[in-house]
Amino acid sequence: MSSTFFGLETAKRGMNAQRYGLQTTAHNIANSNTPGFSRQRVNLSPTSAFPTAGMNQPSIPGQIGTGVEGGSVQRVRDQFLDVQFRSRASDSGFWHASYKSFERMEDIFNETFKSPELEAQSSNISKQLNQFWNAWSDLASGKENQSVLKEEANTIVESFNGVARDLVETRGQIKEEIDATSREVNALLDAINQINVQIRSVEPHGYIPNDLYDKQDALIDELSNLMEISVTRSPSGGQASPVAEGAATITMLGANGNKVNLVTYNNPSDLAEVSIQYEDNSDFGAVAGITITKSSETVEMTAENLAKGEWSGLIKAFGYVSEEDGTESIEGDYVWALNQLTEVAQAFAREVNAVHSIGYKSPSANGQMELGGNFFDFSNDGMPFSFSVNQEILANANNIASLGVNVESLEDPSAYQSLLNGSPVDYAAIQAFLSDATNFKEGVPKAITGNHTNAQLISSIRDVKVSFGEESKQIGTFYRDFIGQLGTKGKQAAQNYVNSDLLLFSIDSRRQEVSNVSMDEELTNMIQFQHAYNAAARMLTVTDEMLDRIINGMGVVGR
Repeated sequence: MSSTFFGLETAKRGMNAQRYGLQTTAHNIANSNTPGFSRQRVNLSPTSAFPTAGMNQPSIPGQIGTGVEGGSVQRVRDQFLDVQFRSRASDSGFWHASYKSFERMEDIFNETFKSPELEAQSSNISKQLNQFWNAWSDLASGKENQSVLKEEANTIVESFNGVARDLVETRGQIKEEIDATSREVNALLDAINQINVQIRSVEPHGYIPNDLYDKQDALIDELSNLMEISVTRSPSGGQASPVAEGAATITMLGANGNKVNLVTYNNPSDLAEVSIQYEDNSDFGAVAGITITKSSETVEMTAENLAKGEWSGLIKAFGYVSEEDGTESIEGDYVWALNQLTEVAQAFAREVNAVHSIGYKSPSANGQMELGGNFFDFSNDGMPFSFSVNQEILANANNIASLGVNVESLEDPSAYQSLLNGSPVDYAAIQAFLSDATNFKEGVPKAITGNHTNAQLISSIRDVKVSFGEESKQIGTFYRDFIGQLGTKGKQAAQNYVNSDLLLFSIDSRRQEVSNVSMDEELTNMIQFQHAYNAAARMLTVTDEMLDRIINGMGVVGR
């Protein structure tokens, strides 16, 4: 038979187990507003029944329960949802960086308006181009003079230069963000690695460091927003509890399927450090690659092979070196925008200069008629490009060659008309023709004051298709198409960001449903543990009264 003292231990175990539950509930309530905290629970299990099977065990009707024990305190977390969250976090981070980059770019070009009033107040390139062409048309019709045209020319040049400078400046800010993100990645990896060391020092003793798990998972969530990673946990060995989660191994996933361990659970000295390599030989200073340095190896990765994440989104916006069939090129959103802007400015300057060169300036004091030179000075060496109004025109608006040739002064007007009607027009040949004195009659003025036919020719450039690489478009059409592409890319990035963020929010909501502290549930648990504790204490009192009766009340008959 079992002893009467048997009940004391059962009641004591019950009190201890419920006390563990109350303490865990108090911990949950205290951390109900702590970011990243996962609620914890006590895993209660019955202790071994008495007696155990054996030849010499007492003969009693069945086994008697011996009470309860708090097996472990475990956090409540769904690891599958964690994997989903981290996979989607890298998508959200990538599209957020891309969306913000395009948003800043659209603000620079200032071509999208919510109302006609805002558009009227703007000074974007589209508006300035139209005003520039209109100024030539007004000059041809006698409505304005060369000084007004010079101011319009200065304005359009400043618009191009201002947009280019802002693009380069914003791109420089993105470069700073890339470098800051690199430092943040390294700091997160170091913090995760240090927590691994703490976890592996605690788990072998049978303890479960739930708060360390939470702290490490919060850091891993931050890292997953910056780059695409996978996480595996491995046991620490020793006397580790079966529910211990182990230390984390962080693996960086490449877009081409490559994998690199950044943190290894059992080797803290093999911590990776990431760094960005820039191509300094290019005008853009693009990202040439990523270097991952470890004590065991050094891994080189191209920017193209960097999978999604905010880090990758910033690099794709800033610009990176791409190689295809052995040929290197610079890709990236801001590089593309700067190239497109350069093409527009270069074609604009080239076409205006070509027509301006076959016009005549206002007669000098001695009546000399001179052909116009370049109206603009343009160079695409360096970034941004160099674009300005010709210094002679800035010094004197009369150097604007708005006058057309006086066909009456030509020996063979048909030769001139034939050159002018060519397709495409060879302006260099026309300039050479007009520079040859033998093509003019003696004593007849080469140009007539007030006959601004060359100004009309320059004004008509807006309707002429010009060469842009392998395609031909009007300058305004090419620019509008570029702005349309910019708007489309920005809209796609914004939509992808919204979609990925909504999905991420949905997954995180499900995570919170599992892991968050519910005050109603904790208060219910508190009442449950309280009553169970009181009942166990009452059982202890009952057993004490039984023992008191046996010890002090039995064997006194006849005294």
